[in-house]
Amino acid sequence: MNIRTTFNFVLPKGLGISVETGHTKVTGTMRLVKVKDLLEVERDDSIKRETGIFYVVLFCKVILKLGNESMVSRKTFEKMSPVDFAFLMDFFHTVNHQVIKRIPVECPVCKNRYMGVFGQLGEV
Repeated sequence: MNIRTTFNFVLPKGLGISVETGHTKVTGTMRLVKVKDLLEVERDDSIKRETGIFYVVLFCKVILKLGNESMVSRKTFEKMSPVDFAFLMDFFHTVNHQVIKRIPVECPVCKNRYMGVFGQLGEV
């Protein structure tokens, strides 16, 4: 079984982002974060100068498609609604933590394959 690495989403408001002709909702695709992404963000000089820009820089790396934008950049997020930005933060955490909690499992007796869910230390 392969682990899913990209996830599609629809922004709740979609304000400030251009959409394809005939569409009313802003859709996008986000990939899972890699350790390399986190290291590059930490090394980014703008992170050291400006507070609150961490997610903007990170989203520029992990959002592959957003509406009709030719390139997702910091300017993309400057014109975005706060509701949509909060949605992306929640979505980012959900997809990245969901993958960690779900692993492919095969029954040694019947050979049936399924996605197993396990609790992390400290969860109730």
